Amino acid sequence: MAPAAHTISAPGGTFLDGTPVPTDGKYHADPTNPMHQVRYLEAWYPPGVTEIFSSGNTARLGFLPDGSVLKFAFDRDDRYAKRGLNIEHSILSALGEHKRLVQYLGKQEHGLRFMFAPNGDVRHYILKRDTDAISPILRRKWSTQIIESVAFIHSKAVIHCDIHPNNFLLDKDLNIRICDFSGSLFGELDGQAMESTRLFLPRDPLSTPNASTDLFALGSVLYYVMTGFEPYADLDEKEVTERFERGEFPNLDGVAFGAAISGCWSGAFSCAEEVVKAFGKENDGIAS
Repeated sequence: MAPAAHTISAPGGTFLDGTPVPTDGKYHADPTNPMHQVRYLEAWYPPGVTEIFSSGNTARLGFLPDGSVLKFAFDRDDRYAKRGLNIEHSILSALGEHKRLVQYLGKQEHGLRFMFAPNGDVRHYILKRDTDAISPILRRKWSTQIIESVAFIHSKAVIHCDIHPNNFLLDKDLNIRICDFSGSLFGELDGQAMESTRLFLPRDPLSTPNASTDLFALGSVLYYVMTGFEPYADLDEKEVTERFERGEFPNLDGVAFGAAISGCWSGAFSCAEEVVKAFGKENDGIAS
């Protein structure tokens, strides 16, 4: 198997041991991990971008003069990144407008334009606050809206493939909007994304994602929203994988909506609409 490639996207990039990456534009094996290859890449700003405020594995987010956001490939020669943006454009165009969907403003020469979500994403919003600073009512609201967003995209035959707290934005009214479809699956379009360990349904990594893989990850997202922690946050990834493979999941005693979360992890639900109904029943029980 070829070494995994990682792109350093800012001047002054270093290997894991702190030594500088050669600026010749070629990939170089990291001295501390030969399976990790690094290439120095000069940062660039597409015309009109005034500030970069977020970066992912292949793309960056920057502000445009009108306050909207441009998502663009930070490596202009990365065909994989450009393909992901094209996939995301196609999926968002097919999905149209929805109150639980990121507000898409269309494609332009250098990337995709979105409305800015002033409250960031769920994960970082929670991380920046004390546990008791987010009320149970707000956590229930977010959980309900997260499930609704997944049910909506599934109703349109879109499998997200990377359900994660990072990919649920909060608009100005702290309402959920699902985002980031560059790695998603929709018909013949396949961005080939994969969930991280604590959201990954045990399976052959080469198998095709489906509603069940999204729902398993959904359970972990709901757990995070309700507790403020990822599943088995105190364990290393190898141990987490082994426990999931054995069907062992975090204790849900005292966790609101534990039955719905457990159902996502155990495969009790065949579709997101069933999660919506189960969550609604538990929510009605709490409210009463």
